[in-house]
Amino acid sequence: MKKNHLSRRNFLKLSATSALALGLGPVREIYPSKAQEEGVVTIYWNPGHVYDTYQKVIDQFQTDFPGWTVNWEKYQWPDMRTKLLADFAAGNPPDMTAEPGGWVQEFALGGQIRSLTEFIEADGEAIEFPDDWQDYTISRNSHEGEIYGMQIHLTCGLMFYNVDMLEAAGFPTPPTTWDEFLEVAKATTERNVFGFAPNQSSGYSWAWLLQNNVQYYDPDTNTVPMDTQDAIDAMQFQADLIHVHKVAPIPIAAADYEGPQKLFTANRAAMIITGPWDIKPTRDGNPDLNWDVAPALTGQRQSTFTGGVSMMIPKDAKNPEMGWELMKRFTALDVELEATKEAGMTMPRKSWSTDEVLEEIPYIAEFGRGLNYAEDTTAELRRTGKFGEIDPLFNKAYEEIIYTNRAADESLIEFVTEANRILSES
Repeated sequence: MKKNHLSRRNFLKLSATSALALGLGPVREIYPSKAQEEGVVTIYWNPGHVYDTYQKVIDQFQTDFPGWTVNWEKYQWPDMRTKLLADFAAGNPPDMTAEPGGWVQEFALGGQIRSLTEFIEADGEAIEFPDDWQDYTISRNSHEGEIYGMQIHLTCGLMFYNVDMLEAAGFPTPPTTWDEFLEVAKATTERNVFGFAPNQSSGYSWAWLLQNNVQYYDPDTNTVPMDTQDAIDAMQFQADLIHVHKVAPIPIAAADYEGPQKLFTANRAAMIITGPWDIKPTRDGNPDLNWDVAPALTGQRQSTFTGGVSMMIPKDAKNPEMGWELMKRFTALDVELEATKEAGMTMPRKSWSTDEVLEEIPYIAEFGRGLNYAEDTTAELRRTGKFGEIDPLFNKAYEEIIYTNRAADESLIEFVTEANRILSES
């Protein structure tokens, strides 16, 4: 491989100039001389997030650092995980990688990724990290007081609703409470059309659980406290939409999450709970559909689940400082806004969520507001290292309740008993 002998002085000059061009301010000299001799920066990415905006970032990076090439490898999440685990074992990981949520804490626990502390101390103030990121994106990417990941995409679940269906049923505005939701769902259900289409994934149930003050894990007691009446009521409410009120179909048991969106796009469901990832498929699938996005419902409180992609740097990365340089550029506010315009993706910066540009992009502004009250349900449980054992048990309980109409209290009590047994083991 051809060596690129970029001097330390020129590297720092280019890095600082590029940072200033992005509004990032000057960069402190933290980069080891070894970094200027490699010439290739390898990053792993999900193909669904390969935006033209990010290609421009990479092109500019390669212009700013002559002789350096970005090897942008794309993998679906399961394949990426398999590749990463093999790379970690071989000591040959990428210089930076995206992850779908949860891997940061897992790999930090396993000592497979590096703390970003030295980079944050050098550049954090200039790029407003972590201060300008939604607070829960910092906690979900932290371990033992240190930050190991940087959020690049931040999503949340809100309600898509068919404006024409609701108006025809006498509802000029979307529901705001559970009671109103049930009323609208009943009024818009007829023949082959449902008032609501639920998702087969248990992750979507957290919109209801959070609104009923339910938490997945209590770190103070080291327990999963989901055998409470609030949890039981929230799960039973979802099952009753299908089996009692008949306003929702049993979700299709499939590997993808597109079932509700397809029903909604086909005018066969008046309401669904989903995220910004379904904006483009909905618009493309039915350009004539008259629909909008509503705020999360309020049960005992207004809330919804959050998710999204973070970036991290493996411990054995050959060019960690170059991985960090790309992380900074991918998350610059102007880049975030361009990616939103291009793909409808929502972002983690607080300043993004309040930027007036969002009001000009259809359907996005409501998600910007929703991110300010959305919550991460799994971060605390992931820190125990037991999430991988416990979450499949919750999935099983959810499926029993939704698919077979088993009483919510029975399924949740069994789930909690087994989950707490796992947590009690050292």
